[in-house]
Amino acid sequence: MTQNYGEGVEDMQKERRKFKRFDAYISIRFRSPKTEHMVTTLTHDISRDGIKISTMEILRMGALLDVELTIPDDPRPIYVTGEIVWCKKLRGEDEGCEYGVKFLKMDPVDKFRALDFAYNNWLEEKINDFADPEEIPELKEI
Repeated sequence: MTQNYGEGVEDMQKERRKFKRFDAYISIRFRSPKTEHMVTTLTHDISRDGIKISTMEILRMGALLDVELTIPDDPRPIYVTGEIVWCKKLRGEDEGCEYGVKFLKMDPVDKFRALDFAYNNWLEEKINDFADPEEIPELKEI
């Protein structure tokens, strides 16, 4: 039996995730631990446990961040304390890094607000994938 060692790596990474990740671009701000200035960026995705961000800032593993999330069309920001749990260098010289930020302290109502936005955004994208009846083979006229 031949084993392809490239197979299963992605599956192993997926198995580590406890909760579904939703693609969601939410504006966030955090104070840079190194320079103390405010950094603004976007989330790439969100789950019950955390978010993925990319930034030019150099953040160390285990660093704690006080993060402010701003949900579109919602006047109340969400405040979260998170921990950097992984880092991935982006391609290119000046591309920065992606970071995984695990939620440590977050109000349960605020977590619901953020996840509700992300889920509704995801659901809207899925519905829009099938919005054109011409694109659905079963509905085309013969």
